Amino acid sequence: MLRRLQKDPDDEIAQLFYKTFVGQAELRYMEYYVAIGKAKPTLSVMVYNAEEGLHFRNFQWGLDWSYTDKKSGKSYARELINSTCEKVFFVHREVIFSQRCVIPLDGYYEFFHFSGQVYPHFLYPAEGLFYAAGVWQETVDTETGELTTGFSIITTPPNPLAEKLHNNPRAPNGSRMLLILPQEKVMDYLDPDAGKEDLQKLFVPYSEQKMEAYPTVRFLKKEFSGRLNSEDVRRRIDYPELFFA
Repeated sequence: MLRRLQKDPDDEIAQLFYKTFVGQAELRYMEYYVAIGKAKPTLSVMVYNAEEGLHFRNFQWGLDWSYTDKKSGKSYARELINSTCEKVFFVHREVIFSQRCVIPLDGYYEFFHFSGQVYPHFLYPAEGLFYAAGVWQETVDTETGELTTGFSIITTPPNPLAEKLHNNPRAPNGSRMLLILPQEKVMDYLDPDAGKEDLQKLFVPYSEQKMEAYPTVRFLKKEFSGRLNSEDVRRRIDYPELFFA
């Protein structure tokens, strides 16, 4: 972000980043080399409202969701780390039109499955940053009364690169990728007046030509315990067996 500001002093998002986390230090920037969704990490996200304009807030990754079928009476509850764009207007109907967020990332991981083994790959933008689209909501713990704000990242069908790498045969929704917005579309997504059709136009796979990927060390193994938030997880490993995958 700081490099972007030096390159383009008029970059609105880079200006906001500097003001919030460096200049006035209004908030702590939650930075990770790898964030594991199931661990419920707190991440820095961008939101917009008429009173404060575009600003950063720190939210917990993961959104509690529940639903009761009126016909059958059955109740369903789960934590949504990610949410599909095809179902977002149903699953998040209470917040999709009023509580959207964008998460800036310098990349994310996919886990390629080949011959019974799993190979992490780091996907990153050819230039700039990724801006992942999400929704957020405040929930109250009924036992403690504690207020938590969580978010879920929206996913789309994959582009060819993501389709190859996100090939987990057990993935409940098949191959997917994060809904990544070009920087010029960030405010279109956060626009409080955006309707269903406006948002659906943004629910498209990110261009394969604008992203790159490489295989990394298997950082989820026990020997990496305590080193997940370090440059070690980004170390490139060219596995010979993958040259034929």
